[in-house]
Parts: sequence; structure tokens; C-alpha cells
Amino acid sequence: MALHQRHKEDPLETYDLKRKKRPTRVAKRKLRGFFSSTFSGGKWASVALPVIAFVLLVSVFVVKIVTDSRSVSDEQFRNENPIEVQENIARIHRDIDAMPEIAEVEETKPSATEPTPETTTTTTEVKSPPPPPSAIVMAPVTTAGISVKEYVYVATSVVNVRQDATTDSELVGQVVFNQKLEKLGQKDEFIEIQTEAGLKGFVHQDLVASELSEAIVPGLTMYVQVNQAYIRAGAGTTYDIKGFGFKGTPLTVVEAGSEWSLIRTDTGLSGYMLNELFGPRKVERSRTTVETNAVRYVNYDVVYLREKATVDSEKLGALAMDDRVIQLSTDGSWSKVEASDGLQGYVRNDLLRETAPVTPFATTNRNQYISVDASNVRAEASTESAVVGQVRKDDKVLQIETDGTWSRIRTAAGVEGFVLNEFLTGVVPAPSPAPTTGTTSPPASVETTTPRETTPAPTNPFRDISGTVYVKTSAANLRSEPSTSSVVVDTLYYGAALQTLSTNDSWTKVKTANGQIGFMDNSLFQTEVIENTPPPATSKGLQVVEYAKQLLGVPYVYGGSSPSGVDCSGLTKYVYGRMGVTLYHGSNSQARSGYQTISFSTSNYEASLLPGDLVFFSGSGGYSHVGLYVGNGQMIHAPQPGQVVRYESLYERNRYSPVTLVKRIFG
Repeated sequence: MALHQRHKEDPLETYDLKRKKRPTRVAKRKLRGFFSSTFSGGKWASVALPVIAFVLLVSVFVVKIVTDSRSVSDEQFRNENPIEVQENIARIHRDIDAMPEIAEVEETKPSATEPTPETTTTTTEVKSPPPPPSAIVMAPVTTAGISVKEYVYVATSVVNVRQDATTDSELVGQVVFNQKLEKLGQKDEFIEIQTEAGLKGFVHQDLVASELSEAIVPGLTMYVQVNQAYIRAGAGTTYDIKGFGFKGTPLTVVEAGSEWSLIRTDTGLSGYMLNELFGPRKVERSRTTVETNAVRYVNYDVVYLREKATVDSEKLGALAMDDRVIQLSTDGSWSKVEASDGLQGYVRNDLLRETAPVTPFATTNRNQYISVDASNVRAEASTESAVVGQVRKDDKVLQIETDGTWSRIRTAAGVEGFVLNEFLTGVVPAPSPAPTTGTTSPPASVETTTPRETTPAPTNPFRDISGTVYVKTSAANLRSEPSTSSVVVDTLYYGAALQTLSTNDSWTKVKTANGQIGFMDNSLFQTEVIENTPPPATSKGLQVVEYAKQLLGVPYVYGGSSPSGVDCSGLTKYVYGRMGVTLYHGSNSQARSGYQTISFSTSNYEASLLPGDLVFFSGSGGYSHVGLYVGNGQMIHAPQPGQVVRYESLYERNRYSPVTLVKRIFG
């Protein structure tokens, strides 16, 4: 008994004392004993509990897989493109399908011969096992509130969009190269699409691609991809810069090239841009304008100042070649400028330049007279230039050319040089008074040792007369000299009274009621009083005409609007400006003003027109010329470069360009 007790307390020692047995036989006997018919409840619990634990562990593992797949799917929805997302979802589904199916664990009923374990208050209570988990079936993961969109891009120049998935279906619209389309579905070989503008329909799958093409195709809309890209006059960096585009500026490809392409901006400026500076991907514009406040000069014959930066905008006025403007700001294609008269508007950048102009001289070749006591003749058109001669009051000189401020002249002695225009006049000076009777000795400065050269007496000399004559034609020119080639200094109308000063067989020197002296052809007046004269025009209209007469002989200067030089609209702008009326500089702009339009007949202008009316002539794209009506079918106007302000008959002009519009400023 003591030995047995010892063996219970120390199994190792017991094992050493006994005969060594084979392990396999011992294990078999123990298993047979364990699963014998006397299998107790405690032994059953020792088997069931590990199985249940294993099932729970597998369940946790499966739930973990589902949770991870959902988070991965959400991340893919946010960071991956739609096609990859669809592929990932499909892959997850395949993985789930490939997982081994977990069978339900059925509860094993105890054998009828198996005794029910007795329950006593002294033994430990054995808890019944939890119900086995049900099998988990994974459904496709969906993300609430997120719709996956798939896009395709037009792969050819133009693709027809049809109402149904067939080429025989009705055409509902068209899409162009690289246009982004939302893919709604597919039917046979056609893809159902929707454009950003809402157009829905079907296109053939071979005409679209999954990626945006980088090809440059004429007519394609591109965008500047760098901060600023120059637009040049030709395909190369040696050509002049016409403008530029900020990052994101839309461009239309006009002609595609291998390195440079001809493009046009969204505001109408055309030029060449390096291909690597623009592309099809739309990017946000970095800026729209930049302030410059720089001096610029007009670089085109006629440039319209517009209300907005577009060629379709309202014309506010006109600028001429070499006009100086202040460039307030620019968007690279158009500039906001301020003209010399304070008018602000927009001009396209390629019509401006940075370099100051060299003012050209206009040829005149007419006789002029010195209007001051003495004037220096200078070598250059500058008061700092060397003096090459002098001229005195009433000296007759030949005006060769003028720039509106200076004139190059030739004196009677053959000296050529420059004098200021303000020292010249086209009016012939009054004759010198006759010498005092009884004077027998010559002036001390005249040499008497040699006889003076005498001028032959004219064959048609003037003789002094005194009287009154009246203009008998609708209009008569008063000229600076007794010649039809001399300057017209005034125009007189039917019934005007003139005081005669001297006359010969062809011409008479007269003085008007305003004190103007000149020569008139003898056939244009009569000595009998003319009583039935036309009704007088408005006083303001006549005053405008008087201002216009002061510009007779002024050279045509493109864009000019001052006594130094004018163009056609500059003349009317100037004379009406003297009356406090502001007109746009530009015949087309003046014609489109809101002043009263007058009905008229080209066969009888006098019946409707009044002095001071603006008469317009049509040209390409609008009204190309304007003159100031002075009465009796005549106008004063600045014809064209190389000529001077002069009169012209509207009836004579009817032969090649009749009046098409008349505006009246003063009613």
C-alpha cells in the first residue's frame, strides 16, 4: 500500500520501477478506453469545446476578410480609375467564390447507453456549448452615395451620335475629336454616351478611346499648359511677338505643324505657338489680365477702339497709324488702352507696337505767304536746328511738304529749309500802298550808279475799282491768287454781297462781309442786286462751317484732328469740338451715332441739306468717308493722304461716290 501510494505521487519513479512498455500499444489501449461504451459527459465536453473554439476562430477570420475588402474597395473608389475599380471588385468576388465552404456543425445527440452525468452541488457546473455559427456568404461590396462613372474620348475628327445602336438610326448630334463622353452602357457594338452638354445617344465603339489623345488636329481646342506662352508672327523664335496666352487660355488649332502650329485664341488673336506649350488637357487659368501702363503706338492704318475685347463689340472710335495710346492692361490678345482724347477701349495686341513713329511729311507744292514780321528758315524741323535764312512778312514761298507742324519751303532766292506752319498763310497779302506823290529820289539803300531792272508791265494789269457785286451761282470759290490752281480761301453762295477792290479782264479782287480778301472769277458774280436769296441756315451750323473754312489748305494727316493736320473724320471731330460737341474719331462711328438722320435726294442736295450737316459715303464694311456740308451742293473735306482740306461739289462726286447718309447735329 505504501508503494502504491508512492507510485501515485511520483509517476516517474513508478515508471522506472515497472517494465518499460511500447508507447503505441499504450496509446491504443488509452484510446479504446477513452471511446469505450462507458464514455462519460466530462470526456465529451473535452472534445466539443476545442471544436467550438476552432469554429469561432474561423468565423472571426472570415469577418476580418470582409471588413478589409470593404476598406480596400472604398480606397480604390477614391484613388483608382473606374475601370480598375471594376476589375478589383470582380477579383474580390472571384476570391470569395474560391474560399472553402464552411459546413454547419450539427449537434451530436448522446448515445442511449451513455449515462447522464449526475449533478451535485459539490461538482463544477458545465456550461452548455454556444450555438454553432451560420455560414457567411459574401455579397459584392457597394458604396452608398458614390456612383462610378466611366468615360471615353472621341478618337476621330467628327463622330455621329445616333438615337439607337445602329447606323440606320436617326442622327441626334455630333461630337468632335478628344471630346469627353460619359459611358452609360453598351449595346452590341455601340456605346451609349452622354456629353457634358446633356446630349445622349449611341456611338460606334471603334470611334472612341479610353484615353485622351495628345495629337494636334486642326479645329481642335487646346489649352496653354505653361504660365505664359508667346504668340509669334511666324513659326520660330526669331519672329515678332504678337501677344501671349496665360496658363489655361483656350486655343483653336488653325494649322498643325510638327514643331509650331498656327493657333487662334478665344478672343481672336492669331499667330504661331510652339507645340510643347499647349495641349488638350483643360487646366485652370492662372490669370486673365496684367496691368502694364505702358506707352504704345498704333501700327495699322485704321484701328477701331472697341467697347469690349472682341471684334463684334461696339466701335467707340477710330485710331490711326502712329497714334500714341496708353496701354492700361492686357490679356495677351487684347489691350485696354486710353487714347489722347481720354477715350478708353480695347485694341487687339497685334495692332500696337512699342517703337515711336517717325512722322512722315505730306507733299503739298503750293504757294504760301509769311504771316509774321520775320521768321528763321532752319536746316531741320526743329527750333534747335541751324538757321539757313530768313523770310519777312508777306514773302511768297513755295511750301514743298509738311508734317502738320513744320513745312519745308523754298524762298524766292532759292533757299530751302523749314519754318513753323503757324507762320504761313494761304491768303495773298494786300498790295503795298502807292508811293507818295512828289518823291523824286530813291531810298538811300538803293544804288543809283546803275539803272534798276524794270519788270515788264503785265498784259492784263489790275486796276483799282470800288463797288458791290453779288454772287450769281450756287457756290463760288474765293481764291488766294487770280488762278484756278491757287488755294481756295472761302466759298461764297448765291446772293452774297462782295466789295470790289481791283479787277482785270478775268479776275476781281474782292472783300467779303467777314473781311476775307481774295480773287473771284468775273463770271461768277453780277452787279445787279439779288433779292430772292435762300433762307438762312441755323447760326450754329454756319459757325461750324466757319471753323471748317479755317482748316482749308491743312494737309491730310492720318488720325489727325487739329489745325496741324486732319483726316476726314478728324476734321468734323475738330470743328464740332469747337462747338462743344464730342464726336468719335472715325467716319463709321460718326455715322452710327444717335444724331438725326436726314432724308435727301442726290439730284437736289440743296432742297434738304443745311450747312453743318455731316455727309457720309459708303465703303467696304461701312461708311468710309465723311465731309461737312457747307451749302449749295458743296462740302469741305479732307480727301486723302498727300492732299489738303478743300471744297468739293457733291454733284461732281455723284459720278463715282454719291452721298449715302446725312446726319444733322444741330436741328
